[in-house]
Amino acid sequence: MPTLELVCKRLFSDSSWLVKCAIGAVLLLVPIAHFFAFGYLYEMIARSRRGEPWDFPPWEDWRRLFANGVAAFILFLLLGVVPVLAAWVLTWPLRLMAYGVIVYLPLFPAIMLAGPLTAAGIYQYQKREDYRDALRIYVLGMMLRSSRARFWVPTFALVGFLVVGYPLMTFTIFIGLAASWSYYAAYFRMVEESRKQRPRPV
Repeated sequence: MPTLELVCKRLFSDSSWLVKCAIGAVLLLVPIAHFFAFGYLYEMIARSRRGEPWDFPPWEDWRRLFANGVAAFILFLLLGVVPVLAAWVLTWPLRLMAYGVIVYLPLFPAIMLAGPLTAAGIYQYQKREDYRDALRIYVLGMMLRSSRARFWVPTFALVGFLVVGYPLMTFTIFIGLAASWSYYAAYFRMVEESRKQRPRPV
């Protein structure tokens, strides 16, 4: 069974991980070039989905990285950013009532689900490269439900990592997404494989 600790241990055992992540961090800073970074993260999800070793792949085939990065970024916006923005809008009426920190309560589920929901969407998209597969909310919900809330710890870890590493923002974002999305994809694969091995009723 994959764990966040095991995934991170394998990822950072590569002696070149720092250089590879630094490249991703720089690309995230530059408009348009950020698609290459998302294409790299897309590839990391694909490798976990195929059951390949968890590591940072080489930066190569830039045309493919760009094309896949556009798709990954679109899904990141739709499944990650939009829900958080919608939850942020919901806090506006509560601010008028001056409820203190309670006004930010709607943000909690959106932030906690943004990462695994985006990873699930990209995971589904990769099967046929069809956005309709990636945006079937019922299927994505079943994927998160099948994980039995094992995405809570990685998401808390990601949020904490981003807060602590705020001064190196794009670097921490890239590393955090690489580790968490690889873990989510590995776990989704494990769930799929376990279902295939279940005996079918006669």
